[in-house]
Amino acid sequence: MKRKSRPTSLNSTQTAKTRRDFNADRSISELQQRVARLENAIADFVGPGFLDATGLASTARKKPGPKSIHDVALISERDRLIQMLESYWPELEPLCWPRPDERSLQNLLSRIARNERQSNGRHAHAADHLRENLAGVAKFLSSDRFRRDPRQIANAFAGSGAMGVWRSLKRCQAHPSNEPIGQRAVRAYICRKHARLFARLAADFSLPNFANSLRAYRGKDPNLRALTAHYLYMCWGKCNPDTAIFR
Repeated sequence: MKRKSRPTSLNSTQTAKTRRDFNADRSISELQQRVARLENAIADFVGPGFLDATGLASTARKKPGPKSIHDVALISERDRLIQMLESYWPELEPLCWPRPDERSLQNLLSRIARNERQSNGRHAHAADHLRENLAGVAKFLSSDRFRRDPRQIANAFAGSGAMGVWRSLKRCQAHPSNEPIGQRAVRAYICRKHARLFARLAADFSLPNFANSLRAYRGKDPNLRALTAHYLYMCWGKCNPDTAIFR
C-alpha cells in the first residue's frame, strides 16, 4: 500500500517556522484594538446616559423658583417662632393691632435678638427671622383674622424664603403645634378664645377665684383643660409688659 505523505501543516519544519514567526507584541496590540472597537460599539448602542448614571441629575432641568422645604423642617421652624412670640407676647401684641406698627416692631425684634444673644437664650434666630421679613409681617398683621394670634403668625412665616405666606400658613395649620401655650401668652389666649372666663378671672385676681372659675367653666379646649388654677394664677402676673426682661 502506498503511504500518503503528511500534510504540509503537520510538517515539523513548517511548525517550527510558524512558531518562529509568532509575534506576541503584535497579537496583544491587535487584541487591544479589538477590545477598543467593541467598547466603542457598545457605547454607541447603549448611549452615554447608561454608562454615566451620575450625570443624570446634572442634566435634568431644574424648576425655577425657591426650593421646597420638608414638613419636618417647616414645623421645627414654626415651633421656634411660637416659642419666641409667646415668650415676648405682652410686648409684641400691642404693636400688632389695631394697626401694625412696623417701625416699633423692628426696634423690639432687634432688642429681643440682642437680649437673647447676651443671655445665651434660644430665641435670637426666630427674632431675626421675623425682622428680616418685617414688610410681609406688617402686611399679614393688617388682617383682622390673625393679628392677635402668635401661633398663626408663626404658621405664616415658618416657610419664609421657601414659600409664600399663605402656603406656609396652610401647610402648618395641617400640623397643629403640640407646644403648650407659653406662660406669658396664657392671658391673651384666654381673652381671645374664652372671653367669658377671662372676664371672671380679670374681675378678681385671687387663687380661690381662679380655682372656682376654672371648675365652673365648661369647655372642651384641651389647652385650657391642661391648666391648673395655681399654674394659671402664677402665669397671670407674668403677662404684664415688663421691660425688666431686657438686659
